[in-house]
Amino acid sequence: MSSIKIRKIGNSLGVILPKEIQDSLEVKEGDLIEFTKLSNKKIILENALPHHSQWKFEGAGDLSGEDKEWLDADLEDEDVPTW
Repeated sequence: MSSIKIRKIGNSLGVILPKEIQDSLEVKEGDLIEFTKLSNKKIILENALPHHSQWKFEGAGDLSGEDKEWLDADLEDEDVPTW
């Protein structure tokens, strides 16, 4: 088990993640980390996946205009009645 010193950052408290933890979480500056609070003063840290709106499609430049329109379309059809 390793220890990390808690630091004051403005009105908050924070920690600096050692490189070993950064590498295991596959995070870099600006990334989001999700945490889950467990009992007994424990938390789980996980790399937060980017929102689907930030996904990048490789080769999207090769798509036709209609294909790009389908990719950018809303996932719900307003003309279809709900159940």
